[in-house]
Amino acid sequence: MKRILMSALLLGSIPAISPAAPPSVETANANWSQLPKLRQHSNDHMSNTAISRIYEISGEGKCSIPGRTGRGLLDFDMTFAAQFEKNGSLNRVILPKLNCPEAEGVLGGILVKMIQSGDYRNDGSNDDGWYRGDLSFTVGG
Repeated sequence: MKRILMSALLLGSIPAISPAAPPSVETANANWSQLPKLRQHSNDHMSNTAISRIYEISGEGKCSIPGRTGRGLLDFDMTFAAQFEKNGSLNRVILPKLNCPEAEGVLGGILVKMIQSGDYRNDGSNDDGWYRGDLSFTVGG
């Protein structure tokens, strides 16, 4: 009985290893042109479902999504900022304010997935860990 109690006490005193916090996604109006550019290696992890949802949102008229034309074409182009930890893991993504929480959430999700999957990569040149990237796609028409 003493062994069981002692084992429980020892195991209870070991700190739990918590997984890394997920990256935060925020919005802000800013000029990121001075930040080093992320290298985009692919768009393999860009979700067609998410792009379709952004297209639907732009057509619903609840939000004004940049790049939507009167002919039903969405030619979307957005610059964003991303901050990385020293170990290279993604810490934050900042999108421009679109005043459309659903679209911002979908776009943030796309970017987090793409960055974490290696579609975008930083070169480690910025000690602060901040970089800028571009997300572009065309749909509809």
